[in-house]
Amino acid sequence: MAPQNGYVFIETKSGKTRCQIDADSVGCEAQFTNSPIVDGGQANGVRLTSDGQLKWILGNLGDIPVVTIDYRTYEAEGWTIVATEQGTRFTSDRTTHGMFVSIDKVDVY
Repeated sequence: MAPQNGYVFIETKSGKTRCQIDADSVGCEAQFTNSPIVDGGQANGVRLTSDGQLKWILGNLGDIPVVTIDYRTYEAEGWTIVATEQGTRFTSDRTTHGMFVSIDKVDVY
């Protein structure tokens, strides 16, 4: 996947999740079913830094030039991305911190 200005933009095969990836973090946007309330609204974004810090946010990635990914393994900006029907796993190649993202849950490791 070719970066644009240091970012790679993906959308899951289901079309339910879009993510922005750079060397330091992965941010994903979805209509999560169990996300926390942030600033008075249901969080629709989650951001993980390569050092393992997770933050829920309200936001909109806007009109980003996404590449739709299939159910397989990818490499982008120092992250390994494993996409399955159950969700998408992002692991920092440098720190091995990561997260599993689906609309029903987000797990950090």
